[in-house]
Order: sequence, then C-alpha cells, then structure tokens
Amino acid sequence: MEFVPIVKTTSAQQVAQQLLGMIRRGLLKPGDQLPTERELIESLGVGRSTIREGLQILSTLNIVQASPGHGTFIKAPRTEDVLRVEQIGFLINNVVALDLLEARELIEPQSVRLACIRATPEDLAPIERLLDDHRAALDRSLPTDEHAAKFHVLLAEATRNQVFVTFMGSILDLLRARGRTGRLSDELRETELAEHREILRLVRARDQQAAADYVTGHIVRWAVHYDVVLAGKADNK
Repeated sequence: MEFVPIVKTTSAQQVAQQLLGMIRRGLLKPGDQLPTERELIESLGVGRSTIREGLQILSTLNIVQASPGHGTFIKAPRTEDVLRVEQIGFLINNVVALDLLEARELIEPQSVRLACIRATPEDLAPIERLLDDHRAALDRSLPTDEHAAKFHVLLAEATRNQVFVTFMGSILDLLRARGRTGRLSDELRETELAEHREILRLVRARDQQAAADYVTGHIVRWAVHYDVVLAGKADNK
C-alpha cells in the first residue's frame, strides 16, 4: 500500500493546484490563454498577490508562460518535460522543494552561460572524467547519485565565479540526498547521464542560449523525478 503524505497548502498553492487540475482534465490546453488576473481574483476569491504567487509557481514548473501585454498562456510541453501532473501537483505542495527549484532556475542557467564564456579545456576535463566515471558506475549497476550531484558543482567551478561555486556547494548535500532517495529506474539513470553529456557539449560549443535553455528544462525534469520523492520522505518524518 502506498500513502501520500498529508501536506498543508497555502492559498497560492491551491490556486496553482486548481489550474493544474483544469489542465489535467483538458479544460485548459497548450496555447490557451488563462483568464485575466482580475477574472481569477473574482472567480477564486483571493487577492492579487495570491494569484500572482500561484502563477509564479506554475511558471517555475514550466507549465505557463507570461507574455507582457498579452497575458499568461499554457505552455506546450515537450514529451520529456512537464506533465506528470500528479507528481508536479505534489511538488507544488512542498515548499522546500519548490524553493530549491526556484533558486536553481534563477542561478544555474546564468551559471552555465558564464561557463560557456569562461571555461577552458582544463576546466572541462574533470567534468568529462566525471561523466566517464558515471558511465562506468551505470555499467556496473552501482549508485550514481554522487556523480549526478557533483556534475553541477564542477559545472559551477568552470564559471570561475565564487558565488556560483558557493551556491552549488551549499546545496550539494541536498542533491546527494535527493539522488539516494529517488530510486530512479535504469532507464532514467541513463537519461540523466545523457542530459549531462548534452549540457557539456553545449558548453564546449559556447552556445550560451541553448545551454541555458537546456539546463532550465533539465532542472525542472529532475525536480519532478527526484524532489517529489524526497519531499514525501521529509514530510513523513
């Protein structure tokens, strides 16, 4: 038997959950425009700040996108991206996991942009060796959580910016714990390694925009795979 932990939700989380439920039921589809802020305030009976925070949650999860002067629209998700809606719904309700996701989304895409500019072959060589070790561990059916977490730290070190390095170092234990708890399938572990190799390829190619976009999608995808599991363990303590 599997139980879902009981979680307390804020009004903003409830707004996000209602909109997510409409997407799940097909009432809102990719490309559809959401009701205006005023309409949502009137329909849901909450304040402007609550609506904005709820939409920000969905934006962080790559579910909606605001177009200044035009409104907020449901994004067309790529197959590998968003809509494992039950898991994303659970992530919405976990403040720590969502806060971590927001912080990473703000910092890591900019960090990888800087890596594209500054990284030397000597900076990237340890990342390549780490990925080779990751491959070897997979082939031997050994744990790979340490490799997966360390990748993001080495990528930050390639920026030569101490703030980025300090941030990633400060969350390294969280990333390690997330990996140990996540219990990914062999297929997902292969996908994780492939995505890390693609990030490294984009950095080598000095493609700042593509690298930043790819890292953003990567962070959201693996928050869904990892963080909801870790959040459930924490809430059960």
